[in-house]
Amino acid sequence: MRNSILASLTAAVAMLVVAHVANPAAQQRQRISDQGFISEGIPKMPNPPGPAPKRDLSGAWVGPATTNKPDPVPAMTPAGERAFKERKGFGPASGQFGGGRQAGGPGESNDPFITCDPLGFPRNLIAHAITSRGGTLFGSAPNRILIAYEQQRVWREIFMDGRPLPKAVDVKDAPESRYYGYSVGHWENDTTLVIDTTGLDERAWLDEAGHPKSTMAHIQERYTRADQYNLQLTVTVDDPKYYTKPWAFMKANFYWMKDQEFSESFCVPSEAIEYRDTLSKPSGIQIK
Repeated sequence: MRNSILASLTAAVAMLVVAHVANPAAQQRQRISDQGFISEGIPKMPNPPGPAPKRDLSGAWVGPATTNKPDPVPAMTPAGERAFKERKGFGPASGQFGGGRQAGGPGESNDPFITCDPLGFPRNLIAHAITSRGGTLFGSAPNRILIAYEQQRVWREIFMDGRPLPKAVDVKDAPESRYYGYSVGHWENDTTLVIDTTGLDERAWLDEAGHPKSTMAHIQERYTRADQYNLQLTVTVDDPKYYTKPWAFMKANFYWMKDQEFSESFCVPSEAIEYRDTLSKPSGIQIK
């Protein structure tokens, strides 16, 4: 059955806040027992795991219930401060990422995902793959690696044919910016895939707190397959328009999914708007 925002209070206004509203431990137990996700660490499979196959991440992986933020968000430029002040994150989820006073309820927040606008990259790495313990599927097509996410059924193309990233977007003779950007990848060695992404749409937030990102922010993902069942991710952000220095945005460990099938989970705009209005207008009266 399709999961929607109103199907569960834990997913209510935004799928991204599931882990902050629900009990993460209970959620993790449920996914392991009912859907075949393995626990973090050594799975109940061949023990110890076999070696990592060479240059191969194909298959479905599950993210952890939490993400390790190795570096704090650095000082912002004046432009970054101005952009950040315009945004008010949604409740406790925003506080996890330095939102603090930015946090508000569904009726106060201007988080674009409240009405199901795309999360964009790299915020989707937090919400789709990590806090919701969503599945991440690596596949392939000619000259590219495909990455699909269980939450929202979002997919990305990582071109592996040596093409350059765009030098500019949203100007004459240049491509348009994209919510999930333009991505190219290469194998650093037999177990580490490096992905570089730029050309990002500025409307999407960097994280739950509402930190901004510019169209030409450079985001790098490093996926290292430690063995048959464990995949390590490090993400760095370099955006001189809004931040004074690059930083490690997140680290996380992914684990092989024993059950390789995804559920269908969407943020449905009509239901999101209805739920938002119900919370912000307890009387239930719609003001036109």
